[in-house]
Amino acid sequence: MHIDVDAVESPAAFLVGLGKALKASQEMDADLASIVSQHILTATPAEDCMEQAMIAIIALAATRATPAKENADG
Repeated sequence: MHIDVDAVESPAAFLVGLGKALKASQEMDADLASIVSQHILTATPAEDCMEQAMIAIIALAATRATPAKENADG
């Protein structure tokens, strides 16, 4: 992953670029990168951003841990 530091104009632009790079990386879980980008990698994160991220990660884990429902017809 490479971010052109010279091209970044502001901290907010850097964080947006970092989030996009994480989501696009083949080495990173895209859903997890989205959660981190949405809750933590912002210029003005909420006071409870870590709690919000943790809730989103737990929800993602629960979704992934729940087996897909089989079709009753076959």
